[in-house]
Amino acid sequence: MKKFTLALFLIALNLTAALWARAEGIQPASQLAATATPGPITGPSAVCVNQTGVAYAVAALPGSVTYDWTLPSGASIVSGAGTASIVVDFGSDFGDICVTADDGSGASSPSCITTIAAAGRPNSPDSIVGPVYSVCPGQVVTYSVLTPDPNAASYDWIVPPTMTILSGQGTATITVEAGPAFSWGYLRVSASNCRGTTGQKVITVFNAPTKPGAISGPPTGACPNGTYTYSIQAVPGATSYTWFAPAGCVIASPVTSGNPLTTSVTSVDITFPAGFVNGSIYVQSNSGCNSSERRELKIRSVPVKPGGIRGPLFGVCDMTSVMYYVDSVPGAESYTWTFTPGTYTTINGNGNDTIYVDFATGFTQATLCVTANNSCGSSVARCGVVFARPQTPRFIDGPTGACNSNPATSIAYYEVQPMFGANGYDWSVPPGANITLGQGTTRITVDFLGASTGNVSVRAFNDCGISPARTLEVIVNPCRTAGSESNTEFLELIAFPNPAKNSIQIAFQSTVAQDYGLKVVDITGRDVMSLNRSSSIGSNRELLDLTGMSPGIYLICLNSAGSQEKIRVIVE
Repeated sequence: MKKFTLALFLIALNLTAALWARAEGIQPASQLAATATPGPITGPSAVCVNQTGVAYAVAALPGSVTYDWTLPSGASIVSGAGTASIVVDFGSDFGDICVTADDGSGASSPSCITTIAAAGRPNSPDSIVGPVYSVCPGQVVTYSVLTPDPNAASYDWIVPPTMTILSGQGTATITVEAGPAFSWGYLRVSASNCRGTTGQKVITVFNAPTKPGAISGPPTGACPNGTYTYSIQAVPGATSYTWFAPAGCVIASPVTSGNPLTTSVTSVDITFPAGFVNGSIYVQSNSGCNSSERRELKIRSVPVKPGGIRGPLFGVCDMTSVMYYVDSVPGAESYTWTFTPGTYTTINGNGNDTIYVDFATGFTQATLCVTANNSCGSSVARCGVVFARPQTPRFIDGPTGACNSNPATSIAYYEVQPMFGANGYDWSVPPGANITLGQGTTRITVDFLGASTGNVSVRAFNDCGISPARTLEVIVNPCRTAGSESNTEFLELIAFPNPAKNSIQIAFQSTVAQDYGLKVVDITGRDVMSLNRSSSIGSNRELLDLTGMSPGIYLICLNSAGSQEKIRVIVE
């Protein structure tokens, strides 16, 4: 019983002492706090052997505080001992740099940074994080290296002349103020350590927001008196958008309307006036200090005029299911095809961009037109004239010189390309010449023995008519015979088509079988092609590949031991 009473007495005594100590503001010895631990140490972790003048620091604690720094073996403090920032000269060893603080209440726990030997210079900064657009004069903004390199000892920032670095030079993050004259400029940063300096990362900073992206909304089909919605994606840094529409239009947002209209929303409704045909919508993004370039969308009510009509314009005599088409027109909902006069023609598939036409007996010619249509109306018509007869042959391939005194060399050949819808070809030759083979076809053989100068002509025909004539003048002269001063001779060289693009064909007459050289020369006299061939008596041809040749004027030269011919050609 006495022991129990004594225990209660001791408990009451301790409780009374604790309450008295708390009332007097006295903490128990076990709860006395030492100095706060310093914050992280700033300074490079990667350093070089015997590097000098390397700065390390912690944020200074309030009050009267001393700092105790410990360094790797061989390193020494050259200035700042006992303070929150020091300058260190290194030796050959690396390791932890630590610091404790003491404000008189006891040393703090240490704050440390581990130093290592720098293996090489740091990586170049990967990207800069910070505002690029809408940086206004007087604004204070922050820029940082996205991923700082542990090997970097410092970062060197260069800002436009109209910006000022307020803090952070040498670190991975800076605070910058844009000056009153700032409009745009380059912001750069490079990293360095004792091994060297990297290349710069550069961004361009503007006081205006970026140009808006594409405008969404109908570019075609904006009918007079109609209202249509147009919108853009939000632009980073933009505080408002200014919309512009053709004269007479009304632009409306949820809270206001006008033309132009400045609003904070990215979507507007535009009402078009009576008689509207075409024009442009523009929009620009605005910041508190400047505006971007304008984004344009060309708009119109009816579709544009269709492109060229594809399909045969000649030789459709009594044909059926002849296809005609145009490339699809943006915004067109249908197409209207017409023939004028409309007799002897039947259009199948009207309303589409492709039709099939039946031509009845009696058709000679008519004008075919097409318009592109939408709910606002029809475009300007695209037209072409269609003929039942064949087209005039495009080119007669054959010599423009001929022999009339030597039976061995008086034969020549002439040819045209087949024409669509032609049933045959009617040829005529100079007086005294004789078509020995091929009348009615695309290629004839002509004997000029006893002939005189004149024209070789050809017309294409079918059951509905005959085309105008294509002619070629032929100069007829006596030719050399065997035993004359030269036993070789080329008649005039021709080349077609001229101008040419990817290839060109040459043709010439030779009086004997012989070897010849062919070359193509540019305007500087440089040979760009050279061939050696053998000719036969009569007509000869050669197809030249022009692929890769620059557009311009060239000379084709045909040479043998006894004669030379030249012709100028154009490559497109």
